[in-house]
Amino acid sequence: MVSTRHHPRPFPEPTTPTPNRATNGTASPNSSLTKMNGTTDPRKGRADKTSSVGEGNGFIHTITPLTMIWLSVSVPLVIWDTCYIFLRPHTMPGGRLHYPVWKPYALYGTIDYIYGWPAWNGHNGFTAAQGALNAVETSMYIYYLVVIFQTSAKGLYTFSDFHTLAHGSRHTRLRAPGMAKAVVILFSATVMTLSKTVLYWLNEYYSGFANIGHNSAWNLGWLWILPNGLWLVFPTVLVYLLGCEIINGLDGSPHEKQD
Repeated sequence: MVSTRHHPRPFPEPTTPTPNRATNGTASPNSSLTKMNGTTDPRKGRADKTSSVGEGNGFIHTITPLTMIWLSVSVPLVIWDTCYIFLRPHTMPGGRLHYPVWKPYALYGTIDYIYGWPAWNGHNGFTAAQGALNAVETSMYIYYLVVIFQTSAKGLYTFSDFHTLAHGSRHTRLRAPGMAKAVVILFSATVMTLSKTVLYWLNEYYSGFANIGHNSAWNLGWLWILPNGLWLVFPTVLVYLLGCEIINGLDGSPHEKQD
């Protein structure tokens, strides 16, 4: 071809688009793949830090109102009980610390001799031994509660029926740092509580009811079986519920489908 005056130089060779070059505003395959992998998506970093159950990896724990109510009632009572045990004889009738905080033990010590003067005067070590376990269990329960309250979760005590009381709801299902550890500690403490309570009952059975056999059926039922039975019923239920949750987590079962 002969060049004209208006085109003193030859026309440049047409460029051939390469596969990696974006044309007409279309993103290249590599950039799309990069975004799909999430390496340049700024939302990725935020998702890793959220407590939402929708994204990220980690153990999902459902905080149940049953657990929170039981711990809110039992932990202060066990602390009160443990202090009574380790501060004996000052917390016993006639002691300088007995009134008013530990005055109810004046009656209970006559129902269950483990808490009364017969065990103290007889140097029965079972009372202090269970008190030591109380301290360990309570520390573990408090650890769990601290982790839960740090999440700032709402509606921890709210339930509409028995199902939400025992299983919680989607509003209390969350993922948070240290949650798996807290659940394992809670499960371990609950197993300890249940085992210790069973041992407490078996100790009476195999000793011929040496500490409670003197009671009438009425006093035994209302003042010993009923209060001590609560520490059998609720820990048993919690061990079952927590055990199911842990097993589901290990199996990779879809927690999100439960509601």
